[in-house]
Amino acid sequence: MISKVKPMVANTGDKKDWFETWFDSPYYHILYKERDETEAEIFLDKLISHIKLSQGSKILDVACGKGRHSLYLNKKGFDVTGYDLSEQSIKHNLKMENDTLHFYLHDMRELFRTNYFDLVLNLFSSFGYFDKAHDNFRCLQSHVAALKQGGLFIIDYFNTRKIIDAGDMTYEKIVDDISFHIEKKLTDERVIKEIKFTDNNINYTYEEHVALVGQAEFESYFKRLDLKLISTFGNYNLDKYDPSESDRMIFLTKKN
Repeated sequence: MISKVKPMVANTGDKKDWFETWFDSPYYHILYKERDETEAEIFLDKLISHIKLSQGSKILDVACGKGRHSLYLNKKGFDVTGYDLSEQSIKHNLKMENDTLHFYLHDMRELFRTNYFDLVLNLFSSFGYFDKAHDNFRCLQSHVAALKQGGLFIIDYFNTRKIIDAGDMTYEKIVDDISFHIEKKLTDERVIKEIKFTDNNINYTYEEHVALVGQAEFESYFKRLDLKLISTFGNYNLDKYDPSESDRMIFLTKKN
């Protein structure tokens, strides 16, 4: 069942996972409000041009957040569906819906639709959130199941090798007069950010966990899912991926 009002979260315990609290917090959107939306739109334009996607094609925007990219693609003439785990984001997005733009509250580990979309987008490192590798693989299974035969799946992830080479780091970021203290640590399998700040005399602590999935592991996933790897890009200009220099790993794949 697909829901617009009730979250579909596979968590039976009392304690919420980090992504349930952080992504639904207003502070998440404050911290990342300075993301370059112009760059993102140019990237989307380049992608659509590169794959020669026809007007009216059905697109799934996985982990769509507040729907800015879904809305942009819809204005370009595509039939767009976005889903996210954040109830607050989806409530915000429902106000933007039209006949060819729809939003749902959904856990990406669970099956959404089958053989329906021409293109599935999993962008801006919206993957690897779960502690178990099996759960992360389930996300990919769900994305591929949603594709029509011959449909395209694009996943955009940070360049894991470059993240590992950079190592641990601590830094401050001030946004809207809030000073965020961010400590990034690497384990064997994950990047963990601890985010601390004070607002209105209340102390807050949140975390982000993202798996260190490398190029070879992604390519292994694609083979298991019967996806044909067409191209690997290294940045939002769609330049060729360079393991030591590129900031991103952007995989363009096709469902066999």
